[in-house]
Amino acid sequence: MNIDRLSTLDMLKVIHEEDARISAAITPCLTTIARAVDNAASALNHGGRLVIVGAGPSGCIAQQAADEYAPGKTPVIAVTAEEGDGSYERGVADLQAIKFDEHDMMLAVTVSGKTPWVWGAMRHAWSLGAPVAVITVDAQSEAAQLASMVIAPELGADVVAGYRNTRAGIAQKMILSMITTALAVRTGRVYSNLRVDLEASSTKWAERQIAIVMEAGGCTRAQAKAALESCNHHCKTAVLMVLTGLDAWKAHELLVQNNGFIRVALQEAP
Repeated sequence: MNIDRLSTLDMLKVIHEEDARISAAITPCLTTIARAVDNAASALNHGGRLVIVGAGPSGCIAQQAADEYAPGKTPVIAVTAEEGDGSYERGVADLQAIKFDEHDMMLAVTVSGKTPWVWGAMRHAWSLGAPVAVITVDAQSEAAQLASMVIAPELGADVVAGYRNTRAGIAQKMILSMITTALAVRTGRVYSNLRVDLEASSTKWAERQIAIVMEAGGCTRAQAKAALESCNHHCKTAVLMVLTGLDAWKAHELLVQNNGFIRVALQEAP
């Protein structure tokens, strides 16, 4: 392909078509991705964590995914190789530092599957009997041998060779987005198609809470604000209050009894 001889529009069409093939390459991996989500949900529902590990650009993608799932929270965290990605021992030590155990799940993000730091971290998780998944382009790599769930889309070559595995990076982001979104649903953070675990950590997020309660409950802004203020701005509780007419204490108790799932709590509401 002589992409440098194309017009700008034709060049962009080629890039766009190649990007669409990344999504198609992920399709055969959906069954394994679903297993990863279900294993992660089980870990979180039993008090464990999903620990996403990666080095270099993969580490940055892992960190972004963890931050978007639960900013400042601990159920999904990223551990990345700040330095020493060539050290197997450092990978083990970094997992030991966060007290990773058999109740946690590991999701490794690695293009080649050969980075010593990632391999060390994965081997430590594997040795504890924790569930281990990996996103990689090489299903036969060292890292893949340590995972019970191998997500390895066949991506083909980049449109322009020489960049840092552009297609692999896009695929990693797409798969991690699928996993964290599905995990949010499976752990009760989503009601209908609305994220209901938002915290009012700033004016912007407080406004989003109000919008979510209005949408979920079909209520006015004044009703949403009143519900949020009466339950210390706990978004799920406010939604359940508006939907059922329960007061803050009863709505919160009903949520606790149903593991934070609004839809299940609604079925139990008086």
